[in-house]
Order: sequence, then C-alpha cells, then structure tokens
Amino acid sequence: MDNPTNLIFVEDNPQDLQLFNYALSQTDTSAKLLHYENGRVFLEALSDLYPANIACILIDLNMPFVNGFEVLEALKSNPDFQHIPAVVFTSTNSNEEKLRAYALGANAYVSKPLEISELVDIVKSICSFWIDVNLRVV
Repeated sequence: MDNPTNLIFVEDNPQDLQLFNYALSQTDTSAKLLHYENGRVFLEALSDLYPANIACILIDLNMPFVNGFEVLEALKSNPDFQHIPAVVFTSTNSNEEKLRAYALGANAYVSKPLEISELVDIVKSICSFWIDVNLRVV
C-alpha cells in the first residue's frame, strides 16, 4: 500500500505512552505513531488528519477535558472518520463501560496489561490485524 500508515493513540498518561512506544518498537511494523495527550487535543486536530492514512485509533477512556466515550461519539458521527477502526485501550474493565463503548461504535475493547511482555504481544496483535489484515478505506 502506498499510503503511509498511522496509528493514533489518544492517551493522557505519559508513562502509558512511553510503554506503548517501547512495545511498538518491538514490532516489525512501519506504522508511525501519532499521539494526542487528551481527547480535546485530538478532536481539535481532526481537520488536519487524512483519514486514509489511519489504520486505527486507540483511545483511553479516562482522560481530562474530553473522555474516551466523547471521542468515540465524535468520531463515529463524523462522516470522514466514522469508518476508521476505534480501539478502546484502557485500564477500565467493567461490563458497563464495555457495553457503552461498543454502543458508541468501538471496534475493539482492550485492557491495558500490567506486564510489558503482554503489552508487546497486544501491540503486535493490534498491528498485525489492523495494519496487515484489515482492509482500509483509501
């Protein structure tokens, strides 16, 4: 595919970002990680993003200003971005929040692991499926 592939990570915790970056470096993907420190900053940047370059958007739920549920709702109501896979990537693991995320259009719900080796495996799986297997709209 000629289009550059970006993974977007909407995450307010710098340590989680650092761990995710490390895990991504352990994969063989050429995807570039674009980080937004909270939902408000991400939604403000949407008009500058080219949807065809985005493989998936990983969204933390618990963020200040605009939370992950609000980000999901905004993405799925935006005709330019509603088809882009949205992966909830959070430490929250309640059925109520899973149901709400899926109702708002989440394509997957992933619990942040406690072990770095598990995180590497999860990031490899995310890249493998959403970049290598899933067919994007271009």
